Amino acid sequence: MVKLRGEDIRSWPVPPASLSEQHELVREISLETVTTGRLRALLSRQIDLLAERRQSLITAAVTGQFDVTTASGRNLTQGV
Repeated sequence: MVKLRGEDIRSWPVPPASLSEQHELVREISLETVTTGRLRALLSRQIDLLAERRQSLITAAVTGQFDVTTASGRNLTQGV
């Protein structure tokens, strides 16, 4: 059985990308970085809102604003 080692792969010649290809790769990576940053910010905001919602539900349950023993989980935004 033939084994492929990392040092074998490193010894293979790899032609460098042209300058225009390098610029295009940098542009694509930059766009993806911006998109990733926006998605991270959106997810962070959603996590914050969920934590706030959780705290509101706990407060509502503790103060008797709704009965947790009969709550179905539907329409939780009513009355809170």
